[in-house]
Amino acid sequence: MSLNESIVEDAALEWFGELGYAVGHGPQLAPGEPAAERDSFGEVVLAGRLREATRLTFRRRP
Repeated sequence: MSLNESIVEDAALEWFGELGYAVGHGPQLAPGEPAAERDSFGEVVLAGRLREATRLTFRRRP
C-alpha cells in the first residue's frame, strides 16, 4: 500500500472524530459554499474559530 494525502487525511479525520471534534469535509466548507468559513483559500486562519476558541479558553481567567 502506498501512502498518499488522501489516506493520511482520512485517517486524521477519523482520529479527530473519535476524539470528539466536529469533522467537516472540504467541498462543503469551500469558499462560496453555504458552510464556508472563509472567503478564499488564501485565508489560512479561520478567524471565527480562532476567536471562539480563544473566548472559551480564557473566559474563566481574570
